[in-house]
Amino acid sequence: MRPLVFVSIPFNLLKEKYLSLVLENRINVEVSLNAFSLDNYSYHTFKEVANLIKEEGLLTTVHLPFIDLSIGSVDLWIREVSLKRIFLAIERASLFQPLNLVLHSGYSYNYHELKEEWRSIFIENLNKLLEFIQEERLSLSLENVYEPTPEFMLPIFEAFSRRVGWCFDPAHARVFSKKDELDWLDILYPYLKEIHCHDNLGEEDDHLALGKGVLKFNAIFKFLKEKKIVPILTSEAHNEEDTYLNLKVLTDEGEKLQE
Repeated sequence: MRPLVFVSIPFNLLKEKYLSLVLENRINVEVSLNAFSLDNYSYHTFKEVANLIKEEGLLTTVHLPFIDLSIGSVDLWIREVSLKRIFLAIERASLFQPLNLVLHSGYSYNYHELKEEWRSIFIENLNKLLEFIQEERLSLSLENVYEPTPEFMLPIFEAFSRRVGWCFDPAHARVFSKKDELDWLDILYPYLKEIHCHDNLGEEDDHLALGKGVLKFNAIFKFLKEKKIVPILTSEAHNEEDTYLNLKVLTDEGEKLQE
């Protein structure tokens, strides 16, 4: 069985530039949905692209929109607009029959000072999304971005009794959180479903190829092997050269995890 390796591509770039390359090279895709794509492409266009991918037997995951969205916002209007946008994205995502949906929480340490209040609101609204997602027979994983520690996220996963998985982003953990990426893995690995794979130099979210930065990917893959965990591995490098480098590394590492 081939390892579950994917490449993240925004829907608009997939449609306008990369679709033929994806089909010819049989690349699994994490389709990234953003406001531009949702507002400028019709339901028919989404269905057409999804059908072409499925007809080739390729697999997909979907990254739900996240810019300016916060379902845990203390502002009711922001919560309602965020839910509306994400519900639309889930409807489009269902056309692809994806293995996983990835969601950012929208948490920001800059203005969500009342952490317990934020988390309570977030859990309430995440449950609304899950009800719709489960009607569509899909699954969802929550990605770490600006959350300060794995312990901060743990009560969210515990609240849903494994109805929510974890999309681990080690690079986000390194530059945005207070804990090392391996500390995140030690705490949250029971919920692990997907890893966003990109590297950085420890200061900015550079989205480099693995090995071009300081992330401890060798230790991460060793941990997965020891725990017998075989997650979805998604390249999030931000240029074509680094994407091809990531595909090689992730395919090799994915095969080792399956041995």
